[in-house]
Amino acid sequence: MADDGRLKKCALFVVQYIPDLVRGESMNIGILLHSPEEKYLGCLFTDDYRRVKRFHPRADLELLREFQQDFETQIEDSGDDLEKYIQTMQRSFSNLIQLAEPRTCLLSDPQSELANLFARYVGERAGGPPPEDTRLRVKQKLTAALSLARIWEKLDKRVPAALWTHPGDPFTFDYGYKPLLVDGKPNGHLHLIHALSLKHDAELAKVLVYTLERVRRKEAANLTAVVEALAVRGDKSAGPSQRILEDGDITLQPVAGVDNFAKSIRQQLKT
Repeated sequence: MADDGRLKKCALFVVQYIPDLVRGESMNIGILLHSPEEKYLGCLFTDDYRRVKRFHPRADLELLREFQQDFETQIEDSGDDLEKYIQTMQRSFSNLIQLAEPRTCLLSDPQSELANLFARYVGERAGGPPPEDTRLRVKQKLTAALSLARIWEKLDKRVPAALWTHPGDPFTFDYGYKPLLVDGKPNGHLHLIHALSLKHDAELAKVLVYTLERVRRKEAANLTAVVEALAVRGDKSAGPSQRILEDGDITLQPVAGVDNFAKSIRQQLKT
């Protein structure tokens, strides 16, 4: 997603490890960054466990190692109401792990500045920042573009495939909409949008093709798959997923172009 240069008001939460409440000594082990304007909540946790051990020799490292993945999963599951999720975290954190009061900060591109804020408040990660080519991060950039284009609220979220497949089908498309049928504008059939990583989500690509086929048996529909980037020639990690999607007549949209993609949807939704 392109940086539009404007400063967005964000809330920064520092996650603290406090093994002894009596002594009250704490260590910063992670941060959460919330941008309401971009419908974004990012998290980053330390992987420098030797430093944690020096601070508290009896630290539960297995618990700490799970934080990054656990929080990312919770953030994805709560993507439609991040404010509620943050409120739940503020109420439910234990004495061992606490969430400091939020700090207000103004950022032009919150997602790209997460790592710098982590280095400032926690320190450098031993293994570097988590990869950007994951479904969560692709979806976060897609969602930010839709929000900044002021169309996020107009889209259906978590569109259940069971509407077209069979009762109990757990799969949901990230977003969906139907442009109004107006002369000179795109027709009013169903448009679906789903984020994924070509490198890591080959099985999801197959599910998208299979599910879209069943949707199309009942009504005309398009599906755009927003991906980290198009595969280059000979790419054995991303290439197979890209071919699966293309063979299924699914449009591929690299994340670098999601701003223009969002603007095109806004034009379709205008009456």
